Amino acid sequence: MKINELTENYIKDLTALAISPAQKSSLDFFKDRGLPHTKMEDWLYTKLTDVLPENFEVATVSDQQEEAALLGEYALYFSNGHLLTSKTKLPKEITIEETSTAELKLEDYGDDNKDIFAMLNATVSEKVISINVDQNFVLKTPLTIIHDSSCEGAFSTPRIHIQMNAFSECNFVEVFKGADEVKYNQAAVTNFKLEAGSRAKHVKVQIEGNMSFHAGSVNATLKKDSHFKSFTFNTGALKARHNLSVALLEAGSFASVDGLYTLDGNQHCDNFSLIHHVAEHTDSSQLFKGVLNNSSRGIFTGKVLVARDAQKVNSEQLNKNLLLTKKAHVDTRPQLEVYADDVKCAHGATVGQMSDEEAFYLQSRGLSRERAQKLLIHAYCADAISKIEDDIIENYLSNVLFESFEKSIFENLDQGEK
Repeated sequence: MKINELTENYIKDLTALAISPAQKSSLDFFKDRGLPHTKMEDWLYTKLTDVLPENFEVATVSDQQEEAALLGEYALYFSNGHLLTSKTKLPKEITIEETSTAELKLEDYGDDNKDIFAMLNATVSEKVISINVDQNFVLKTPLTIIHDSSCEGAFSTPRIHIQMNAFSECNFVEVFKGADEVKYNQAAVTNFKLEAGSRAKHVKVQIEGNMSFHAGSVNATLKKDSHFKSFTFNTGALKARHNLSVALLEAGSFASVDGLYTLDGNQHCDNFSLIHHVAEHTDSSQLFKGVLNNSSRGIFTGKVLVARDAQKVNSEQLNKNLLLTKKAHVDTRPQLEVYADDVKCAHGATVGQMSDEEAFYLQSRGLSRERAQKLLIHAYCADAISKIEDDIIENYLSNVLFESFEKSIFENLDQGEK
């Protein structure tokens, strides 16, 4: 089915689901733009007709939940996009509120009209989950948010708004997972608002089932002297698209936007980020690394936008890719758009294969070539994970990385060694 036919199908389905004025306004945006296709600049390398279902259906809640690893005692659970309040546990300084989307106005959705899948989410979501972190409260252990999906052919559409009040601190680990044998879809939205002096760390772990499609949107707005650290780890799903948008609105705000994608088989992952320096004296850094095996494909588009009045800005961006086979493919597009004249901005990208010189050095110290390759791959990934700067989360992610990617890669190397 062609993309315009899919769009027409979706409009018919969404028209029946959009009830509130805000939902109908989101649907109008979708009617104007339609589903993304490869003639759109921002979707140049990601074709969707081979992965999207013919009709748009919203997933229903399931009673069957697999056990999930928590990084602390506090957690929120979502089943097919619906919050399970019975399994939610939070400290008293962090509260949640479920708001019916019928009570919201279009402006409550922020910049969703710029992201097509966030638009779809806004059209059908019945509730917004608002998480409020009290002023001056610091949570010392991570808060885990689990998204479990299992509804064949349907879309899970969780929507979370997180309010970090002044001088609060919290680390969020958001895990997206699901069954391998089910062809489900994800259209998730997570929005952050950081007030003055607050700090939030958001680690997104995408380990969806191997037949699934994942589209996720993370947006953050930063006030004076606030810090936002984002890390996107992608190793699941047949096809995935991650949209990340950060706006540094006031002086002293800082954003660190990092990620790691490890792909195998025919997996396809598209990372798209926008860091917007709106105010002067703001800083940002970005490091995305990729390891691609077999016929997998990775895409990175990172745009840094510096406004005319945003003087004294520092921004650096780097995308590095390691190809393990000749069939693996990567497209990388670091971009700078600068309208101020007193700034320091840098960007770059690299694509390469395993270093023969580094492998030879390790072989000269007594390691076999296969074990030298293992060590180099692990060190390459560990360098990206170390950007998280939290031992609990780093250890968790290292284990996920080994089970979901390194284990199979290393077994193949061992078979080659025999």
